[in-house]
Amino acid sequence: MKKKSNKIETILNEATRLLQNEGDFSVTMRKVAQLCEMSLSNLQYYFKNKDELLKAVADRYFKQCLQGLKEYPLVTSEDDLKSFIAEQFSLVIDVSDMCRIFREYWAISTRNAEIESYLTDYYSKVVEELADKLKPIAKDEECLAGAITILISLVEGYSVTAQSMPIDHDSMVELTHKTALNILQTT
Repeated sequence: MKKKSNKIETILNEATRLLQNEGDFSVTMRKVAQLCEMSLSNLQYYFKNKDELLKAVADRYFKQCLQGLKEYPLVTSEDDLKSFIAEQFSLVIDVSDMCRIFREYWAISTRNAEIESYLTDYYSKVVEELADKLKPIAKDEECLAGAITILISLVEGYSVTAQSMPIDHDSMVELTHKTALNILQTT
């Protein structure tokens, strides 16, 4: 069983590397098989087609991202909120591999309903995690929902546009902190 698990990890690692570095059109079953030094039929034993392989890469990757969010402590004060926002913006700036994977999955989702469903499910889980983290400082559920919507939109958008923003990173954190705090505490 360990050997199968190792082989699956190798396959997922190579597919992820291709996705990050060359985009989803470069992730072909033949290319992944070649990089893993196995035959195409052997690769198809583990993943019957490219969609199955992409779903497995997404599963593993989204679980890692959600785990990081789950491990973050509750936001119980204004300072906690600012730290949380700074952390989220830093992740999308510093972890460029993460941003590349998400960009590829967004692109794939425009033409692949299964991957679109995976992204929708992932963001639904992100919403749940953010609700748990931010609830202690939210005035009510409506304020909480508004703040979550703004935060996800800003963080995800910032991952694509940060380099061209007219304000620096720290100013973006401060602006987002003020906005989120205002939404969380007023109707």
